[in-house]
Amino acid sequence: MALTVNPLSPNEYTEVHRQGGREAAKTTITPFSDVLKKEKEQVEKASASSAQQTQAASRVERPSDGIAVTNGTAGTVSADGSLTTTLDDIFKRASEKYGVSYEYLVAVAKAESDFNPNCVSSAGAKGIMQIMPEEAKGLGIQDVFDAEQNIMGAAKLLAAHLEKFNGDTTLAAAAYNAGSGRVKQYGGVPPFKETQNYVKKIAAYMKEGVKVPNKTVTVTPNKLSGDITKSQRKAGTTVPTAAAGSQGQPVNAVPATEEELNKSMVIVGSGDQAVKMTYGAYMRYLELGNLGVG
Repeated sequence: MALTVNPLSPNEYTEVHRQGGREAAKTTITPFSDVLKKEKEQVEKASASSAQQTQAASRVERPSDGIAVTNGTAGTVSADGSLTTTLDDIFKRASEKYGVSYEYLVAVAKAESDFNPNCVSSAGAKGIMQIMPEEAKGLGIQDVFDAEQNIMGAAKLLAAHLEKFNGDTTLAAAAYNAGSGRVKQYGGVPPFKETQNYVKKIAAYMKEGVKVPNKTVTVTPNKLSGDITKSQRKAGTTVPTAAAGSQGQPVNAVPATEEELNKSMVIVGSGDQAVKMTYGAYMRYLELGNLGVG
């Protein structure tokens, strides 16, 4: 069953009815601005006593946190602005520009599409990093199948999630999959089988050191890429690292009482402008502006 959300209103509440198991489950989609206000108060109260310690322990210099350091692209830039390079070159520059660990970024790509630039999911997510259409618009991606723009946009979104969750890669991955509103709602990885398996995949891929396929692509960098001809690392810049004690611990979540997150579909808009996406992607879509990635 799909929900039509039209128009989007800051004070509008929409109910989603889904059939699952022996009885119908009912949830309420709350506008992200309302969720953020309530959850922010709870989070600030819970973390006030340890905020200074967390901040000091969660930031280190870029080179020691797996951030790639480049001298610009290793590819060839044509007169029309197109770039012929390797996928690995793109991941390294995205890591450097947005301050996201190279190994982390590569692990997410492996989990999302197995490095397939033309991948399209049943929910409509597209490209190497499986970006939803409305996410692409908010992130500044002009061509979602362009590997450069797709990876850069995903790195930008992951950087925002890492900032929100004090550098915790597990929670950032959960937010990338299910939306940060859900992560805040459950106080950790949401109790959805897909999301719990997803974060385990990311951790496993990082541990085994997944390699980017040796593949050459021709792409069209846009403003997401910045200056591709030179290094964009700034001396002294710090980035968040994983919060102590969070990664690798068992997920203590209650069993889900509703259908898995990505089995519930939402339709945003109407007519020719309608876009179908998963509930999780819808929540991520609502929060893009609040993350500062629009």
